[in-house]
Amino acid sequence: MSCEISVVANIEDVDKVKKILFPLENDNGSENWLHSCKISVSTVGDLIVIANERTLVVLTLKWDFQSSSNVFQVTYKGLIHDYDKVKAVLCLTIPGQSADSKLTTDLNCIIIGYDSGYIRCYTENCDLLFEEQFHAENIVTMSCKMQKNAKTIPSLKEIYIQYQSILCTLNGQQLVSILRNCDVNSPPSNQDIASLMPKKWGFQEQSVINDSAVVGLNTGNTFDHLLTASTCGGFSTKYRTMPPNSTLVIGAGSKPFLGYHYALEGGGQPVLSDVAKAVASKLKSTLPTWLVGNKNSQEKQILFSAQPVENMGCRFGLCDMRRAATDIVLSPDNKLAAVCDTLGRILLIDSYKGIVLKIFKGYREGQCSFIQVPDERRSKSKIDNKMAHFLVVYSPKKGTVEIFSLQHCSKIATFTASKHSRLLYANYGFSGFSTSKSKHICTTLFIDNNGLIKEFLIPFHFTLSEKNNKKARDLHLYKKLRHLLKTSEELNEKILSEALSICTELKTNDIKYQVVSFLLDNKSLSADFSLSCVEYFLETTDDEEGKNLKLLCQNARVLLKLFAFASDTKNEEETIDKQFDEFPLDAEVKEMVALRKLLSLSVENETANAMETRVKFSDQFDLSPAQFISIFNYPTSNSLKPNTDAKILHRISEFLFKPYIEGNLQNFAEFQQQITESQISSKNLFELLLTYWSNRPLNMAKNLEEYMKKLFTLLNILIKISDDEIDEIEYNEISDFWSHIRNILIDSSTPFPALIAAILCKSAAQTHGRQSHLDDSSTSLNDMEVLTQEDVEWSIAIGKLEDVSLLNIILSTKPPADGPLPKLSYDKTDISLKYILQKGKGSVSELVAQWLTTTGFDPKRLIEPNEDENQPDVDKSAPQEKIMESLGLLKEQFPYSLETNCILTNMSWEYATSWQKDMHDMSLLNASISCLNNVQNLQIKQGLYQLLWNVHLKIVNENACKLINKVGKLPKERLCRQDTGLTDYQLSLFLSISTDFLDSFMETARACVNVPKEPIKFENIWENGGKPLVELAMEQRDVNFELLFLHHQLCLILLMTTTFTIKQSKPINNLFDPSIVNLFFTDLQKKIQIYSNKSDIRLNSNRIQFLLKIISASVEAMTTNESGKIYFTDHVYWMSKCVDMGKIWNLEVDSLRRYQIVQLYARGFDAVGEELIPTASDSQELGKCLLKVAAKRLSQFLVSSPSLSDNITALSPGLSKYIDSLDDEWCAPTPLEDITMLSTQVVHCLRDEESEFKIAAVLLEACKTLEDLQH
Repeated sequence: MSCEISVVANIEDVDKVKKILFPLENDNGSENWLHSCKISVSTVGDLIVIANERTLVVLTLKWDFQSSSNVFQVTYKGLIHDYDKVKAVLCLTIPGQSADSKLTTDLNCIIIGYDSGYIRCYTENCDLLFEEQFHAENIVTMSCKMQKNAKTIPSLKEIYIQYQSILCTLNGQQLVSILRNCDVNSPPSNQDIASLMPKKWGFQEQSVINDSAVVGLNTGNTFDHLLTASTCGGFSTKYRTMPPNSTLVIGAGSKPFLGYHYALEGGGQPVLSDVAKAVASKLKSTLPTWLVGNKNSQEKQILFSAQPVENMGCRFGLCDMRRAATDIVLSPDNKLAAVCDTLGRILLIDSYKGIVLKIFKGYREGQCSFIQVPDERRSKSKIDNKMAHFLVVYSPKKGTVEIFSLQHCSKIATFTASKHSRLLYANYGFSGFSTSKSKHICTTLFIDNNGLIKEFLIPFHFTLSEKNNKKARDLHLYKKLRHLLKTSEELNEKILSEALSICTELKTNDIKYQVVSFLLDNKSLSADFSLSCVEYFLETTDDEEGKNLKLLCQNARVLLKLFAFASDTKNEEETIDKQFDEFPLDAEVKEMVALRKLLSLSVENETANAMETRVKFSDQFDLSPAQFISIFNYPTSNSLKPNTDAKILHRISEFLFKPYIEGNLQNFAEFQQQITESQISSKNLFELLLTYWSNRPLNMAKNLEEYMKKLFTLLNILIKISDDEIDEIEYNEISDFWSHIRNILIDSSTPFPALIAAILCKSAAQTHGRQSHLDDSSTSLNDMEVLTQEDVEWSIAIGKLEDVSLLNIILSTKPPADGPLPKLSYDKTDISLKYILQKGKGSVSELVAQWLTTTGFDPKRLIEPNEDENQPDVDKSAPQEKIMESLGLLKEQFPYSLETNCILTNMSWEYATSWQKDMHDMSLLNASISCLNNVQNLQIKQGLYQLLWNVHLKIVNENACKLINKVGKLPKERLCRQDTGLTDYQLSLFLSISTDFLDSFMETARACVNVPKEPIKFENIWENGGKPLVELAMEQRDVNFELLFLHHQLCLILLMTTTFTIKQSKPINNLFDPSIVNLFFTDLQKKIQIYSNKSDIRLNSNRIQFLLKIISASVEAMTTNESGKIYFTDHVYWMSKCVDMGKIWNLEVDSLRRYQIVQLYARGFDAVGEELIPTASDSQELGKCLLKVAAKRLSQFLVSSPSLSDNITALSPGLSKYIDSLDDEWCAPTPLEDITMLSTQVVHCLRDEESEFKIAAVLLEACKTLEDLQH
């Protein structure tokens, strides 16, 4: 075995994770995003925590059934704290405490250190368990240490938190107990937190500390103790008789490069003066409590940050003024340490003695980890099993991963890697006691920047000396063989002879197994060479340890022989064996007629060059032995591998069976012998044969019966060799074997060839079943007419396949796109019977609707298909007629699924779904509504209206309503795109479509009152499955018409606002009652009483002002051409809408009409205004308003007149005063004749006793005087 890097999992949607962690960066952290994050992996590898500043992402391991691989999916994302930044992350796995706990985790705890000095513990859902500040400094790193004992499972001993100047240690067992209690009960009390007993060790005599490693307890002998005391304290120093226990902490930084710090522990004999000081301090602290009594200790919160620091002594260090250490990692046994520095070196040191054992050069920004590998050969002693240590070095600058054996410090493997990956190392296991006997933990993982997570597989024998080592020698020969075969340009006899010689020198079964697997996977080797090597290994392997190798060789040998037989073409043109001439094709006449009909239709479509075959392969291809056996699971049994690539599977099935069906090869006896010896199961052989038959091109119109006979012969051969697998059943039972064959045919995406195969399989199964009964009785074959349950199952399957075959043939043809509606993209679907059955009752309607939408088919043709039948000039070959003809064929097979309402409903939904994907194309939405309006069933129509509104239109309308209400007008394009996804123009168009949609919706809702629901029928082909769209539409309850009417009013108001771009402050709040506003965009089926007529003076005033703005804007939009013709159709439409809204709001409609007439005269459209004067009820008010318009017109005429001084004399003083009192509102300039006519209309509208009548009369007289002056 060789060193490997295997992919164990991958992170799903890496780009999404990067966007979460780097939301403000355009490049989302770039390719080097892993190096910018803090990462920790749980000890069992089921949780990954990634943090960047204040953002945290938690990834949980899931099994992906589609890809059959492990996937880490995002289970939490977000800000973990408002202002503190993450500086260190530690993920601990706490197992269960029960006796039967087998790697079942009780809690995954995430411990995060912040720049404020706080330590916060969270669950995997990021619920805070507890927090504490142990020191008021920035946290640098965090790590933990396991208590390892030969008699117990390793448990958490201590957690180390490195601050900038100190190292804080926490009691691991107490922490685990607190975390478990927090997870179940309430937050921890002060007594629980006090039980952590933190220790603070300060660093001394080292300038900068970038990282640290706690080696552990250092018990020295008496001589070393006296030497240390004399060296540090001098000749007259005080010393303890027994050397005290001390904890060794290695500080990695600068000045010195590595500092060896020792923290003294208890256990040594105390000095008498120290005892006296301790007793005095205790008396001083307890004396006040004796005098005044004890207070409640829980009232005072414990402040760990204020506790004093115990300084460690730096006894010695490795000094190098130019070198600064950046990282330090310990080996699993703490005896070795790897240190990375700023000079691109990696130092391997003895942790206890401070001796540099090895220096590795050329590793700038390198990352290190240790891997501990046990010996595969188990020792008799369970305690002293051999362990090998390896050093893994990742160099981002070089893009390599190198593995070194620490036994000899030699490099054993080098792998290429990305320059932006991350090497993770965790030398700790379960955090707490576990009764599980499994000790497998993830200590070293390699994460690529593209999300792939890998682990290192290192065999134990790499640590052994290569001298006299069989495995190492065989491994060398294996590498030599691989190099020989890969580097040789041509594999001639000399090369193959040398390769075979290498194979004969191998001794160990493990390497032989690898060699056989390598030879079988090599596509350039011939079958003869691979077979000779396999047979040699089979002859030389007899021991019990080589049973796996022997099984592999046996399976490979028979497969290689089968490949060699199929490759040999010398036996062509042989006569057929007589024993295989006894399989006459006995298909029913009815079945053959149906096949001929389907085949002619299929050939016709293929001739039109519109049918695309699912799988297309070249007739000429070179198939290697490696490709042939790759589809079989030959290491264990010669069965097909699951999820094999369809292309390879077809090529191999074609390689085996094509010469017997389409060629002249007829040596069936030898073929039967070879496939029998291959030990391939009959089910797999049937699968291969049916795979070839189903995917072959349909170019057999003339030779259908001939090909069917050859296929029938092969089926009988396979049945003959599978007697042991085919169950003997009674007439009322179902065979498991044939059920499997039927499932293969049902799953086929080419149902027509599957139909042919099903007919032949049914005939072959009947012949075999009857022959089996004949062997046990004296009845002749002609006398047996028993209908078994198997016959029924085959007949049902054949009938279903016939229906689906017709559907697949027609829908596989890309129809001509010449319809009036938009053409959707043509995505061919592989239609199988299984697909139809799984999709449910609405699958056929949905597929046909998708097919029709690709042509833009006119929905009216579905309602009136026979309207042009009696017309002689109709072209029956027109594209639309061809489609109608195909629909007619399909309706014969699926009369209920392809009912007109079902097709139109699905077409409407297809267009709506396409519009949702491309909201800028409003023609798709119009097409959806067009199909919907043609649905004839009122209940389905109303339900579909509700579904379209709730799923597609409601959200966009709601966003548009909020946006316009906030801005008060049609916003600019940027805001519209941001909130609705549409431009300002598209938003106005969308609101117009929505208004028409709701208008039609109301008409349908009115027509549905007291209309009974008709039951929806479907074919009997479906037994289960999801509800079709028409059933969902039919199940919708009746809408609240008043609520629907309110939404129609709202859409109309929004449409008016966007069409004329008027400004109205908060139009929704100012035009509707607050109780009504709260009902917008609620469920239309909600039963609630609505009081829409309730209004007040302010609301009425706002509504009138809004409608007047719309009328004015619509008049302004009127235009005239050069000949004077006025275009006012749009104005009439909008005026009618304003009148409707005025009636709904109980406003004075006559005031709106008067304002309309005044605006028309003010804009110079006298002809239109004169026609509308009779529509005004209050002519007096209208006359007063028109008087102002006439006076303004006269004033403008006089100002623009060249003889102003002469014309001004025609005005009386009273008229002049009235004109001066008018406002400066603009009025269109008109000739004197139009002013005279308007004045006449004013006089007719006013009564004689009105004061304005006298002014109007004077105005009319002045106009006539001016006319006389002009003449």
